[in-house]
Amino acid sequence: MLVAHGIAVVWIAHSHQMAWPPEPEQIIPTLLLQPEPIKPPTPPAAKAQPKPAPAKPRSAPPQPAPAAVPAPEDADIPMGAAAGASADTGMVRDLSGEGGQGSAPAASEASFSPPPSATLHYATYVNGVRNEDGVIRWTTDGKTYTLSVDIPLPLFFGSLTFRSNGTIDTYGLTPARYEEVRGRRQPDVTTFHYAEAAPASGTAGAPTITFTRTPNVLPLPMGTQDRFSVFLQLTGLARSNPERFISPGLTLEIPIADTDSVEVARVQRVGEDTIDTPEGAIRAQHFVRLPRREGDQRRVEIWLSAERGWLPVRLRQTEPNGMQFELVYQSQEGGQP
Repeated sequence: MLVAHGIAVVWIAHSHQMAWPPEPEQIIPTLLLQPEPIKPPTPPAAKAQPKPAPAKPRSAPPQPAPAAVPAPEDADIPMGAAAGASADTGMVRDLSGEGGQGSAPAASEASFSPPPSATLHYATYVNGVRNEDGVIRWTTDGKTYTLSVDIPLPLFFGSLTFRSNGTIDTYGLTPARYEEVRGRRQPDVTTFHYAEAAPASGTAGAPTITFTRTPNVLPLPMGTQDRFSVFLQLTGLARSNPERFISPGLTLEIPIADTDSVEVARVQRVGEDTIDTPEGAIRAQHFVRLPRREGDQRRVEIWLSAERGWLPVRLRQTEPNGMQFELVYQSQEGGQP
């Protein structure tokens, strides 16, 4: 039995080529490695740049002396600097007189003939559209006067109202107060101070003019008119010397006060026109206020008719924005003798 078992062991060993005792199994340990995040490569350190040497301070170039800045041109020319008022006569100046440019009128030409009291009715137009009739009322006793002008505005905008009152002397009208009311606004008042007493001495000071629209107090040249008394001033001058007022090239300089300023206006006769009215065609002398300065867009025109006592038969004002007001004669009561 023992021999048989030995033979079996030897046969099995040779048939399987087994080493005995079997070699121990080689175990290779394995590590599970967690991948580390990839870091961007560190940029190489920048080389230190050498600091620039501080620049040497330069001496500032010499600055030119500042040029004189011209004073802005006033919207209105102050009368103190404007040429045209004839201080020796207190009258307008005739720039086309035979005595030369800017000569003062002679004594015979300085007379003034105011028209009798009159009420004039006009068709009114705003930008060519017919509105209700306007009225000019002129009232005088030969020594004082009152002038009122009413021009209705379209729809519910009210009316344009102008008032002037004062006295009359040999040279014409002397306004004391002028008032404008535009639509529903508060009135703008211009007041003429001819002999203002100084508080200290009690003697009369220089004539001045004041406004409610501005706190300015301006010198008052002799012969100054307001914006509407100037029309009746022209009427009185034409009545006293009609031949002169139909002469070609007639140009007058008249100081005119507005609601915030005083300036000299040049009024020139431009010819004779025919005005169509309900009472028929009327011949009239056409006058225009010349531009007061370069770029002046406001245009004022008036037509005076000897057939109607030299009273205005047409008035037209064109504003800088293009708006136009016009009065065309319809009828009148009085004013012709």
